[in-house]
Amino acid sequence: MTKYRLPGFFPLLLLLTQFCGELYAAELGEPRSPNIIVILTDDMGYGDLGVYGNRLIRTPHIDAIAQRGVLLSNGYASANVCSPSRSGLLTGRYAIRSGLAWKVVADGDARSLPEEEETVAELVKRAGYRTGMVGKWHLGALPENSPLKHGFDYFLGVAHSNDMPNFSLYAGAQKIPGPVDQRKLTRQYTEAATDFIEQSSEQPFLLYFAHTFPHIPLYASDPFFGRSAAGLYGDTVEEIDWSTGQIVSALKRKGLLENTLIIFTSDNGPFFEGSTAGLKGGKGNSWEGGYRVPFVLSWPEALRPGRTLDALVSNLDILPTVAEILGVLPQAKTIDGISLLPILRGEKPAHRYLYFFNNEAIVGMRDQQWKYLTHSYYTGSIGAFEKFDQLPGFEASYDLLFNARGVEGESYSVADRYPGVMRRLKQDLIKAREEFDSLRTRPKEQTYP
Repeated sequence: MTKYRLPGFFPLLLLLTQFCGELYAAELGEPRSPNIIVILTDDMGYGDLGVYGNRLIRTPHIDAIAQRGVLLSNGYASANVCSPSRSGLLTGRYAIRSGLAWKVVADGDARSLPEEEETVAELVKRAGYRTGMVGKWHLGALPENSPLKHGFDYFLGVAHSNDMPNFSLYAGAQKIPGPVDQRKLTRQYTEAATDFIEQSSEQPFLLYFAHTFPHIPLYASDPFFGRSAAGLYGDTVEEIDWSTGQIVSALKRKGLLENTLIIFTSDNGPFFEGSTAGLKGGKGNSWEGGYRVPFVLSWPEALRPGRTLDALVSNLDILPTVAEILGVLPQAKTIDGISLLPILRGEKPAHRYLYFFNNEAIVGMRDQQWKYLTHSYYTGSIGAFEKFDQLPGFEASYDLLFNARGVEGESYSVADRYPGVMRRLKQDLIKAREEFDSLRTRPKEQTYP
């Protein structure tokens, strides 16, 4: 599996001038560290944005990020549900390394992001950044496991998903009295985020903006309620797009847009509603619709605009990308993500494999060409296929191999057509299991083939 190895850091200006025309250096007197904004949505589908082909939901501000920068057509979450995906995003490590791969952190759950895990906020603080988080944390109870204890200087948000009990809004470590009016939540988040930008313009900053929507139950403020052609779900996405426009406007007012890296993505695929753009499955499973998500980024001062890249990328890659930009070595010995900078400058993609988990079970993998899922995918997720173990042809595993570049997606397995590919992937998956199974916090919930 991919281990992050920092190649030796260069000053930012030298790094940018070596990007072979894919990245380019602005005319800077001195190298400048970019501001960094990560906007994360909750349960948004791969096909929910205009730039990914949606024609019912209007998302001009998010689409403009891709137009100013890069659209990544093979962008993945690191898990198929909220908490483990967010753990992966913030640490650059699969959530099983943090003890958070087992389902989501529920209200009253004792689990939380371990203090010894370095987040991207803690990493950038070592480079002199101010850090803020707005929105959904979902990595431990508040206030005892607050983002303030994981590198963030500022926090306004909620502990967990909006379908869980005790859904409360916190300002720092203090709970704001009264019930949360979720119709106003996106606007409250946006005001807090733009205020943070206004107050942080004198030094480089990191803003992690994690929306509550379009997770169910769905709410939109009055100006957006009933506005979308995609129902209430579309209303929430259009309000998130408005929010993104407000972030960009705040950057423009302070003269910061050109030197701000903006990354927009989702924590996993859609649940009951939402578009996967034809991909199979959705939230909570290991089909493409559960893992592949919108992933767009811009950095006008350094990134050539208007490109679509099909390299494999993951939210695991955010921390190592920031680390290389700033020249700060991550503290963890093992980082599963890779820096996106080589991909953005047109070099060969560095992810050999991305791995697919159901809870703590690694059940599949993907390289640039192939997607492999095992029989254990079924027994772990659906439960109705255990009887197949007793039927002729199912004594061994039921392996599924898909051409990830094919037009039919995950409709038809070609495992029997490519035995050499199957042998390679199966052997490498067994090796990955040897490592990841040793990190389990619970007994195996299924028997591997």
